[in-house]
Amino acid sequence: MTTDPAVDATARGLLVAWFAGTAFVGAAMLFWIQPLFAKMVLPVLGGSPAVWSTAIVFFQAALLGGYAYAHLLARLAPRLQVVAHAACLGLAALGLPFDASEAGLPEVGEAPALWLLGLMAMLIGAPFLAVSATAPLILRWFSHTRHPHARDPYFLYAASNVGSITVLIAFPFILEPALGLRMQALAWAFGFALLAVCVVGCGTMVWNRPARVAATSIGPSLGARQRLGWLAYSAVPAALLLGVTGHITTDIASAPLLWVAPLVLYLLGFVNAFARRPLLRLVPATRGMAWALVLLAVVLPWREPAVVFLPLHLGVFCIVAAACHLELAGRRPPPEFLTEYFLWVSLGGLVGGAFVALLAPLVFDAMLEYPLALVLAAALLPGRSPGVKTADIVMAAVILATIVGGAALFIWLGWPRPVFIVACMYGVLGAFALSRQVRPVGFALCILAFVMAGFADPWPDSDTVWRGRSFFGVYRVTDSADPPVRSLMHGTTNHGGQTSAADGLQPTAYYTTASPVAKALRATQALAERQRVGVVGLGTGALAYYRRERDLWRYFEIDPRIVWLAVESGYFQMIPQHDPAPAVVIGDARVTLAREPDRSFEVLIVDAFSSDAIPVHMLTREAVEMYLRKLAVGGVLLLHISNRLLELEPVVAAVTADLGLSTTIGRSGNPCEGDDPICAPSVWVAVAADRSTLDGLGNGWSTLEPAGNEYLWRDDYSSLVRVVRWTGR
Repeated sequence: MTTDPAVDATARGLLVAWFAGTAFVGAAMLFWIQPLFAKMVLPVLGGSPAVWSTAIVFFQAALLGGYAYAHLLARLAPRLQVVAHAACLGLAALGLPFDASEAGLPEVGEAPALWLLGLMAMLIGAPFLAVSATAPLILRWFSHTRHPHARDPYFLYAASNVGSITVLIAFPFILEPALGLRMQALAWAFGFALLAVCVVGCGTMVWNRPARVAATSIGPSLGARQRLGWLAYSAVPAALLLGVTGHITTDIASAPLLWVAPLVLYLLGFVNAFARRPLLRLVPATRGMAWALVLLAVVLPWREPAVVFLPLHLGVFCIVAAACHLELAGRRPPPEFLTEYFLWVSLGGLVGGAFVALLAPLVFDAMLEYPLALVLAAALLPGRSPGVKTADIVMAAVILATIVGGAALFIWLGWPRPVFIVACMYGVLGAFALSRQVRPVGFALCILAFVMAGFADPWPDSDTVWRGRSFFGVYRVTDSADPPVRSLMHGTTNHGGQTSAADGLQPTAYYTTASPVAKALRATQALAERQRVGVVGLGTGALAYYRRERDLWRYFEIDPRIVWLAVESGYFQMIPQHDPAPAVVIGDARVTLAREPDRSFEVLIVDAFSSDAIPVHMLTREAVEMYLRKLAVGGVLLLHISNRLLELEPVVAAVTADLGLSTTIGRSGNPCEGDDPICAPSVWVAVAADRSTLDGLGNGWSTLEPAGNEYLWRDDYSSLVRVVRWTGR
């Protein structure tokens, strides 16, 4: 009896479709839970980009656990593998749907990163581990089939990463605007059930297939050099992923939506590398990687304009990740060693991610992990002769000496720094073009020379007097001479400062005497001999300028480093001058303020939204409702909503309208127009239970435009996509 070739072709097509679909669904589930759960806990930790980095480290660690589980499972007979994994999926489903809202909050002094890791392990560790084992198991099971491509099942990994990319793009534009967090968690639970059915279906297709190799023969045939190669070519792109994310969201354009862009590019590298016909091949990728690293190393100290340097950083990361992933794919072993291969790849991802997210903030006071990752990438330049020679070291030393000596000459001649950078860029790129045979280690030394020279920054107009970092961000204290202004910068966002005047220090930026908040405080002080004021967001302590000696002020700040800067460091004197014994409560203000007695304040100022990575949970309906409970009868809530990236007025309008509150909006007037370094344009919204309270604020306030319910943020629902200023300000 002969078999119909058309039937065989159809069966093979259905087989590939089922396995590829399962890989797609598994990866989509894996990468859906990441932004979903991170968003659940992000507000509790102040909206810091470090929350996302720490979450990525957990996911990489859990992925390693899932791959290790798959590797151990692959030693069993196919039937036992199917039964064991079906049982694992069933047990993991018992904890679904997950909900982080009742999980508790970190105590003051507790390490936020460790608290977050523990919470994630408790709530989503089991289902994430079960889902993460899907890709290696599906690929391994496919290798047991009679399909012609069974000897090279890695193309299914490309389908898996397409699923990852799809859900990452869908999350901010489709899932987040349409569904609340609890509904998404419920939908994820249903998706988990669908995945379990797909996985069991794949298992039935190999139910009677024998294993290709004995379990005892898996390990010894692989050498240490091969395993270290897998580790290195997966660790460096993972480190660069978090490094470039931290760099562009801190120093160029701090926007949560940008967290997804590098991750999508990272996954595209995997899709290309493991596709049966890659669009980008290794040789052109390697050449592009070398040129891209040199270009970026030369211009790395530059930050503006963002429209130029944001695409540049993302483009360089894309080509470097693609080249490393192509080399990694080229080193893939036969299917017998597939699960161990992915185990080492996931270990490399964890090592690279942990270096950036956990170790670097403890060791470095600036974002040095990113340029160091670029140097390591240069050391892994594929397709070049290994090792290092004396000529490589001499070349790096000459480059460093030339840059430093050239900088000294340009400073002596009085030429500006940009001219020097351009001269270096063209000169060194030309020199590099003449030395195409440079070895990777020597190339890395050259990149290191550029990085060191760039961070030296010897130009006399350098305005940074202090820099430091914490879990919540990277900070700089800067000075300008004319007029003398000292400011606090969080990435690219100005958080206020002080300037010297004839009558002493005065606040700058959003808090000048002409600002809406100053007018509101003067108006409310005129009605009360003694005032109780709560301030959420300490900053430089600029608002303390308006405190009278008889008033009681209480500050709520999440970052102890900010408290040190404003009160103890000596860099800013506004609080020691106007409030010698400030009452500062450290912790997330949504939590610490809730512990205050009701009716505690005549004025409550919430100044937490000027950064672009805003704490969304501080502007929800439930949050504003809590603020109103803390206000005394006739009290005023002042919300500072100045923001370069987000249009927050409709959110405030929708929330306050839903609560039946009265609002009025104040914007900085003519004194803040132009390039005045003392004043920055600001937008403040005053909220009260009664309209007559707001009438007492005087002139300069106007009606807040109404907004639809689609802008109504709740603890369970918010969408940043709706309020992004896509065309700028």
